[in-house]
Amino acid sequence: RLSSLGTRNLLYLQAEIVHLEQKLCRLEAADSASSEGHRARYSRDWYWFDNSQEEESDEQLKIVLSIRSKLKEYCKRTDTIVQQSVIHRFAKPDSHDLRELQDWLERQAFGNLALIGADSETWGRLHQPINSHADLLTLNSTGCEDIFSRWFSRTFIFWFHHTFRHRPRNSGDLESGIMSYSSRTIERYISFVTTIVASLLPILSTAVLFCVPSMKLRLGLIVFFTLIFAVCVSSFTSAKRGEIFVATSTFAAVQVVFISTSNGWISTA
Repeated sequence: RLSSLGTRNLLYLQAEIVHLEQKLCRLEAADSASSEGHRARYSRDWYWFDNSQEEESDEQLKIVLSIRSKLKEYCKRTDTIVQQSVIHRFAKPDSHDLRELQDWLERQAFGNLALIGADSETWGRLHQPINSHADLLTLNSTGCEDIFSRWFSRTFIFWFHHTFRHRPRNSGDLESGIMSYSSRTIERYISFVTTIVASLLPILSTAVLFCVPSMKLRLGLIVFFTLIFAVCVSSFTSAKRGEIFVATSTFAAVQVVFISTSNGWISTA
């Protein structure tokens, strides 16, 4: 992002403008109190101020012209600020992806440490992790926002590949041995598993609560299923804390209503 350099440059320009403003105020006060020539009129009459070079007292005019150029540059930097705000919206690289990049750069069959200059440390090293405050961004994020998606696309796929030695159709770079898996296919499997879990959990809790006659055991099962539901919502979705509270409360309320109505059916039976 280079935001630190951009911000530093902007602060330097701002400090320079403030310094020029203070210097201008001092010159204005000195010229207004002066009895030499027409210096006392500089702050009130543009003609004499613009022709102050003829009186060899144009220091105030030079400061004004300098401020004008600096302000023009500062206005241009405003566009840079807007660009920086857009750049800051890009996601930071995931630690897993960053490690993969570092591994690729260092492996002899891949990058083989092709960069030897100061920029070779931009992405850090495997044995020298990059600073957590490093100003990096990624243009194409993996999009794994929830816990299950991250586990499935990284840990499970890695285990699946090395256990079953599965070779996908689009194997990628055969010379380097890099194997690739379609992100769309992975997302489809993740969506399938998430749908199955979302469908089975309410059905399973309803069936178990219906088969248990003891009210105390039912209350214990409600606590258990509600806890499982909350864990699933936080693991399979990217829901915020407030949304998790609302969904969990709703799920618990549905179970309470069910056992209150089904208790009457069992008593009647």
